[in-house]
Amino acid sequence: MKILIVEDEPDLLNLVKRYFKKEGYVCEEAITFREGYKKINNFEYDCAIIDLNLPGGDGLKLVEMLRRDNTQTAILIVSARETIDDRIKGLEIGADDYLTKPFNLSELNARIKAVLRRKTDNFSEELNFGDLVFNLSERRVTAQNTELKLTKKEYDILLYLARNKNRVVTKDSIAEHLWGDYMDDAISFDFIYAHVKNLRKKLTQNDCGDYLKTVYGIGYKFIS
Repeated sequence: MKILIVEDEPDLLNLVKRYFKKEGYVCEEAITFREGYKKINNFEYDCAIIDLNLPGGDGLKLVEMLRRDNTQTAILIVSARETIDDRIKGLEIGADDYLTKPFNLSELNARIKAVLRRKTDNFSEELNFGDLVFNLSERRVTAQNTELKLTKKEYDILLYLARNKNRVVTKDSIAEHLWGDYMDDAISFDFIYAHVKNLRKKLTQNDCGDYLKTVYGIGYKFIS
């Protein structure tokens, strides 16, 4: 899962980032209204955690602008504003949930998962692509009732490609999806080649279709 934390309080921002990284999420950050808007419009996130009191603008306006642009990113507001009017307005303009500060990190995590369950695939815990069945909550993939033994990165790549089936996904997009702000630390795309090679081998060993097509010089396409 990839999340964006739009928060200008350094201590809280770092606390939330550390927690979610331990949970296995890819985390990016924005500390201003403008930076948050730019990132959500230029990159793909499963969820954005947005504070309301931001340098350069009101978080409620940011939520309103994002929904006006039809972003599909789940949005969870976190704010010290606890009036019923603020909560109602936040939900009415497009936020998926509203959590007041101070909050428990475990509750924040649970709320994000609940929001994504509501938004993803009509409440389904499973995704089906041909022979492949993804169990989203357990992060498992089965093929013809046999579980594929995938690493975390292999699972993330396969799910990302499957959710973008029949579309060319560039190597840059895969790297950015996996590593977020840290993608520039990668010396080359060799790690993507290796993961895709291993995925193809595991799919073949389980008598699956040839789902992963190479688009030479660009990236990959999942075809089911």
